[in-house]
Amino acid sequence: MNRTAKEYRYPLRLPLEDEPQIAELVKKSGQSINSVLVLCIRKGLPLASQALCQAGGRVTTVDPLPESVLERVYAEKDELAGITAEQLTRFQSQTEPE
Repeated sequence: MNRTAKEYRYPLRLPLEDEPQIAELVKKSGQSINSVLVLCIRKGLPLASQALCQAGGRVTTVDPLPESVLERVYAEKDELAGITAEQLTRFQSQTEPE
């Protein structure tokens, strides 16, 4: 009994600068372009997952501001402190594009 894997079809657009490397690998390995691309994806998925889904909530390498600075910044009144929600809504509805 011969079972074939179910196929997952996806149109793939690759940058032209990758074509020579892919063609060379296809020629050296004797495999089809499809086999080479499937293997590249399988081998590269762990690296892609690691790069794109890094653990931790930090998006930047810049150190966070100290608590004292944050408290001082957020304690200051801004120009919207004296405006009511109704005034703000009225202003926004006047300035939104049609």
